[in-house]
Parts: sequence; C-alpha cells; structure tokens
Amino acid sequence: MPGEASSMLGQAEPVTGSSVISLPRGCLAPSENLPPSSRSPGAMSRSLREAHTTASSTGLPTLKISVADQAPFVIRDSDSKGGEVYSGFVIDLIKEVGRRAGFDYELIQNEDGLIGAPRGGKWVGVIGDVESGKAQIGAGAITVTSLREDVVDFTKPFMSNSINLLVQKPEWSSIGLGYLTRPFSTDYWIMVLVCLLLVGIVFFLIGKFSPYEWGNVAADRDPRGAKNSFTFRNSYLFALSTISWQGFREAPKSLSGRIMAAFWFLFVLFTLIAYTGNLTAYLLARPEQIPDMPFRTYEELLESSDITVGSVNFGTTQDMLRKSRSETLKALWSKMNSVGSFVEDYEDGVHRVKTSNGRFVMFMESASAEYYARNECNLMLFGENLFPTSMAFALPKGSMWRSKINEAIRDIREEGVMKTISDKYWRFGGNCDNVDGRKYVKTGSGSLSSLPIYAITLKDMAVAILLFFLGMVVAFIFLAIEIVHYAVTKKGKKIEKPNILKNPPKIFRGKKAAKPAPEDVEGGAGPSSSGDALESVPLEDAEEPAASSGDELRPEGEEAAKA
Repeated sequence: MPGEASSMLGQAEPVTGSSVISLPRGCLAPSENLPPSSRSPGAMSRSLREAHTTASSTGLPTLKISVADQAPFVIRDSDSKGGEVYSGFVIDLIKEVGRRAGFDYELIQNEDGLIGAPRGGKWVGVIGDVESGKAQIGAGAITVTSLREDVVDFTKPFMSNSINLLVQKPEWSSIGLGYLTRPFSTDYWIMVLVCLLLVGIVFFLIGKFSPYEWGNVAADRDPRGAKNSFTFRNSYLFALSTISWQGFREAPKSLSGRIMAAFWFLFVLFTLIAYTGNLTAYLLARPEQIPDMPFRTYEELLESSDITVGSVNFGTTQDMLRKSRSETLKALWSKMNSVGSFVEDYEDGVHRVKTSNGRFVMFMESASAEYYARNECNLMLFGENLFPTSMAFALPKGSMWRSKINEAIRDIREEGVMKTISDKYWRFGGNCDNVDGRKYVKTGSGSLSSLPIYAITLKDMAVAILLFFLGMVVAFIFLAIEIVHYAVTKKGKKIEKPNILKNPPKIFRGKKAAKPAPEDVEGGAGPSSSGDALESVPLEDAEEPAASSGDELRPEGEEAAKA
C-alpha cells in the first residue's frame, strides 16, 4: 500500500529514521534528524543510495517542493562530503505528511530565497515557484494572506503565528539601596518635589492676602501672637504632614485655601496609592535584578529617537504594517521607510539586534523570534501580539493533493505528533531562559516573577498632576474674588493687615496680683482677666473705632479693674 511503502522509505536509514531521496543536480536533499556531524560519510552515501532505490521501487508519485531557508522551519546545512542537507520543523512535518498522504518528494531551493512577493507583475519566491508550476508544493514559514490566496491554494494551517519585536535583553542591574525609590521614575520624583514646593508657596500667599484667613490666634495655641495660621513655615509643615498622611494643626479658613487643600489632598491620595501599589508589586516579586526596557509600548517606541525599528524587506510584516488600521503602526512603517531600516532576511536582522546595544529592534514572526531567543541568550521577545496569522503549505490552484494533505495534517494534530515536532525546535530547541520579556523572569532564588515591573512615570500620573495645577488656578481665582468681596462689603475700607496684635494676650505682660472680686458681684457678670479666656478673634470684630489712631485697645479685664 502507498502508506506502507512510504513508511518503508522513512526507515531506509535506521540511524536517522527519516526519508532521504537522491536529487538531480540543482536540487537539495532533505536532512536527517541528526546533525551531519553525527554521521559518517559512508553512512550518508549508503543512505542516499538506499533511499534512491526505495523511492524507485515504491511507485509513489514524487512531488517537487520549493523551500526557502528560514530557521527553524527550514534549515540548510552542509554534510561532510560538501553536499547540502535540510532540517527543520517544516522538513520533519512534510516527511510525516508525505508518509500519510502517499507521496515522495524532492526539495528545490528557491533561487530568490524568499517566501513570496509580487515584483514586476509576477510572483517571486516560493509562491512564484508554485504559481508557475515549477513546484507542486510550497513549504516553509509561509503566512496565509489574501493576496497570496489569489494565486495559490493553501492547506489547513499547521501553526498559528503573530508578529512581535525581537529585542536585545536590557542590562540587569542590582537595585541596591534605592529599592524604595523604584516605584516612581526619576521624572515623577522631581514632579512630586516641585508640587510640594509650589503648594507651600500657594498656602503662604493665601494666608498673606486673603482677608478671610486673618485673625488673632489664641494665645494658648500660638504665644507669638500670629495673625494667621499659614505663615511660610507653617505652610510647609501643613504640606509635609499631609503628604505623609499625618494630621495637621491648622486647617485653612478661607474658601480659596480650602479649595487648594482639597485639590492637594487628591494629588496626595493618587500619589500615595500609586506608590504603595507599585511598591507592593516590587516586594511581592522580589527579583534580585530587574531589567529596564527603554520603551513599554509601540507608542513609546514611535516617540523614541534613539531606537531604530526594522523588518524584512518585501515581507508580509512590512505589508501588514503599511496597511494597518492603527495609526501608531502605520507611523512606525513610515518611520522605517524613511530611514531605510529594512533588512534582507532574518539572519541579517538578528545580527543587527545583537550588535546594536539595544538601539535596533526588529518586527518578526513570533515563532522565529522565539527560536532565535532560545539560541541567543542576549535576545528576547517583547511587545503585544500583532496581526494574528497562520502558516500552511501552498499548492497550485485546484490541486488534487489538497484534500489528502489536509487529512494528514488533521491526523497529525489529533495524534499529538504536531506538538512533538514543534517541541523539538522550540521547547527543547535551545538553552536560554527568559525568552519572552512579557511573561516571566528567573530570579536569583530560582522563582518566577511577573515581568515587566515598571516605575510609574509622569504619563501614568497625568490625572493627578493636572488636578493639582487645576486646583492652583481655581484657588487663585477665588483668592481674587475674596479680596474684591471684602473690599466691597467693607465699603471701601482699606484692606490692611496690622503689624502688631491689637488684642495682645496676657502672656506678654508682667505678672500682677489679681484683685479679689467683690463678694457682692455675681459670678460671670464681668469679663475675666485670665489668659485662659482669650480666644481667636476675627480681625474685623477686633477693630473698633478709637479716640486716636495711635491708641491701643486695653484688655477688658484691666478696664474693669480700674472702673
């Protein structure tokens, strides 16, 4: 039977367990599962002869398969005799498909080395070979697109894929003594200090110019005889105590002061909650070292002038970026096109990423990017998944092999063979950890923690900052309204803050023996001369008409005693 004959072909060389056939000049033989270095020249020659004999005796149709190098799907190596052999995920898969669908094959290396793109009114690459009839199957990392479906048919997908960035792993630095400063970025720490400086000045100005903040502070609360609570020093004491969620001695009495306090409290609330939440993430993760990426999103990548973005020229990724509905991705394509950062193939792009010191990143299919990251330990994937796609074999329009190959792919997937083949090149295909910068990072203790953990930036806290500055504007508007209102309601009375306390407390005078009150005077009939009875007196209530402008009001207790 065809399936059995093909199975015999797959066992022609017991050392490798794969089907190898002799090819005419200009074609390349598929590789063994083992690397060429592990086989002797005699075994290789014997394998080729036996495969040729078996293929000739089976009577199975031989299909020409066009391929293009792209690790780990199609990998071309040299054997010990100077010939070329193929290996890779697609090569292993096509062997299994051919065994089940009942065909032999010979591989043809595409002259352009491309998967497929239209040039000069015709298709080149593997897709071009299939369209022109040069090959009956196109195999490799072939992404299914609507443009390609116009010229070829595709089988059922054998792998899902997407587009990600291949980046150089950032430098890992010890946190050291700055652990508690990590939740905020440097620019936001500077903004917090600026806001703290400004809010103290604002409270001082409100206390100095708002008439509704003026008044004598009670002697037992301020023996210096201050006119208002918000002196320059007290303003910063209020700001520092509130930013650390502590109590405060005096609250603003004027409307402008209370508005400023409300907006300042909102800024403090958002800031401290953000700090506490992000610090908790750092403490729970407890990585010994945390990498800092120079960007987090594609928007930040677009704004960066130090980082160049690349992709394969005339590839599907380039075309998808150009046609994307996202303004950010279209702008990235325009940026790439303006600087000419396209590369000829993945090997060239990977080399540039490795040697750029983080200044070059590359859009790449996630499957290929993960493969390179597992083999190059200074590389990793980054960024959200873009353009979900699938990979399949390409066939000529109306090919009779489409249904048979689809059935084989379905059986291979259901039996778990597909996962076994893919694990060979991805899960167990390299020795590097931390290949995906979006998922996890291994700490010094061997545990896994979420990555990335980012410091909070100005952009993240934009709402809190805008509220603070909005509060400053509103507070100054109401300060002006208070000044005008006070002047109008006092009928043009000069607004002047007194230089001395008009109702001095007892503490500033020498101690005198208090005269005993007459026994026949009822308790509480006259004012007390005790300093304990002195309370905060509003300025407008303390200013009474006097005989002359130079006279001072005498304490009621002393006048009562003289009377």
